[in-house]
Amino acid sequence: MKRTLLQSVKKSLVALTALTALASCGGGGGGGSHGGGGSSSTYGAKNSPYISAQSFVNALNSVDGYSDNELVKHEWDTVRSDWDSEDFFVIYDAEYDEYVSVSLQYIRSITYYDYYSSNYNLADEFRDIESDHEFYNGLIGDGYGDDYEIVDYEYTDVWGEDYYRGFDSGYLYEDTEETTDVSLMASDKEGQEFFKKAADVSFAYSIDMKTSLSLVTLGSKVEKMVNRANGQKLTQEDELALANDIEKVTGASFVQFNEAANNPEVREVLIEDIAAKLGTTGDNLENRLLPEVFGIDL
Repeated sequence: MKRTLLQSVKKSLVALTALTALASCGGGGGGGSHGGGGSSSTYGAKNSPYISAQSFVNALNSVDGYSDNELVKHEWDTVRSDWDSEDFFVIYDAEYDEYVSVSLQYIRSITYYDYYSSNYNLADEFRDIESDHEFYNGLIGDGYGDDYEIVDYEYTDVWGEDYYRGFDSGYLYEDTEETTDVSLMASDKEGQEFFKKAADVSFAYSIDMKTSLSLVTLGSKVEKMVNRANGQKLTQEDELALANDIEKVTGASFVQFNEAANNPEVREVLIEDIAAKLGTTGDNLENRLLPEVFGIDL
């Protein structure tokens, strides 16, 4: 069974790399959602020490599967009314329908566990942190406003700049003089390219944008694996990480795929379940998505 699993992963590797090429806009894969932090094939504690506010928002959009999260005030344009506040920024958090201030220093220090560092993994971990806070406290935020907190709109000044008040800290988030930052402009452009790729894949495979964003994200991760391998065979850790990612997207393991290939009844149920998860038809899943995108034949 293990041999069949790795053979399927290698087919998936080729298919997902082709997916990225299909939707290529002339740049690297995944836009601002996967940069920063370096990489390693060793599983363990990782973080993203170079992530920007815009890249963080791009990564949240990738994790959530839609593009409604928005950077409202970036780190170069926000001052909080206390002495240790230079690195805060404000986002619209679509997952919770709240404006939220976040410390850049805090998100750069968040630890997650994986085979390599990526902004996507960081954003995924941040979503878990928010979920835990909501579960235990009934509200997202660290309870003090030291790391991140909900903010409420306060007022707009005569120059049209918006001000926000921290729900936990009570501090006011004000504007500094407007600046232009080339790296943020680049992140914006990369983000636009990423969503253009997702739109192309959505059209080509008749799937919704949420599913398409997940597929383009996965294709971009595969592209990074291939580039990191530099022409050499992928490590077993990377192959297993890819298998786990495909399981997350489809909701099915390769063990289930292998069983379905030899059992028509299991196959019928599996096709129905995956199609429902991906928001497509069983026919489109079986005849196009699985073989062309995941490299899986049932």
